[in-house]
Amino acid sequence: MAREVGISPGGTIRYGITFCLILAAWNFFRSYLLLLMLALMVCGAVVSFLLLWGGRGGVWAEILLPAGPVGKTVQFPFSVRVHNGHRLAAYTADLTYSWHNLFTGASGRETRHLWVAPSSGGRIGQSMGSSFAGRVEVRLERLAVYDLLHLFCLRQCERRDADVIVWPRTAENEEEKVSDCVEGFPGENELPKRGVDYNPDYEVREYQPGDELKNIHWKLSAKQRELMVRQRLSTGRDVMKVLLPLGESREQNDGLMDAGYGLCRALLREEYPIRLYWPGSAGRLRQCYVAEEGDLDRAVSEILSNSGIRGRDDVREQTAGEELNGGYIEVRTGAYRGAYIR
Repeated sequence: MAREVGISPGGTIRYGITFCLILAAWNFFRSYLLLLMLALMVCGAVVSFLLLWGGRGGVWAEILLPAGPVGKTVQFPFSVRVHNGHRLAAYTADLTYSWHNLFTGASGRETRHLWVAPSSGGRIGQSMGSSFAGRVEVRLERLAVYDLLHLFCLRQCERRDADVIVWPRTAENEEEKVSDCVEGFPGENELPKRGVDYNPDYEVREYQPGDELKNIHWKLSAKQRELMVRQRLSTGRDVMKVLLPLGESREQNDGLMDAGYGLCRALLREEYPIRLYWPGSAGRLRQCYVAEEGDLDRAVSEILSNSGIRGRDDVREQTAGEELNGGYIEVRTGAYRGAYIR
């Protein structure tokens, strides 16, 4: 990235006014002291520019956030650090950063001023939190580094953004049964039976980061020229279809994520494999097969990393197909986390 040093308008105006006032005083009084002050101002401007120019390659900024997911309403550390590779020069910096929740669409922006010391740099540290689930991206929109006299400005510095996932909250009871949290959940003899083509042992899907190497289907991967993974099913139980009907309200979507996450965990505890559906942005339902906690975490991460706002009729239109025929659980909020739709 090209790093350009330009003139700082505000600092230049202040410097010019001060220089003109001292020059006018010297012209009137003819004092050697005033002449020395003028010379020092000129030399200081040159030295200040050279220090900024010499350190332009070692100034860069990064955002520091927790590496893993964080909980809702939990304060987590957030900091912006400006690195200074110059051992002698100190700078001041103005930075503007913004945050955006991809799932809910909430956003904000803030501007801060900090001192960038030689070698150690400068750092802004504070706590951040979110009352809504979603992937929160924090970006450095602007970083301006000034010399000590604020005459010149380094605008194009390397900037590293960061993001963190705010995870849904669930107050589930580890002993709670699916029939207790799903309205109208059928008994074992009422559930639809598997077809003859259903494999009770495993199904094959594309490889995803985090999958174990021992689960790779090497023979099929060689045929298709891409990694395929065996994904085990849970003890032969029927696949349970779960629909997450995202809507127009971020408050409603946030509650649905809490309910859906707790519901899926309850299904996994009872060893039900899950086919999770949610409305996509391309006019069709997205789906993901879930047989383990890791599969559920990947599915939730994918949902939270995209906009969850959907039109009123999106879910109705997308579920009008035949994929969900035969009974499914629709995630809801309230007394029950879902309702079984026949």
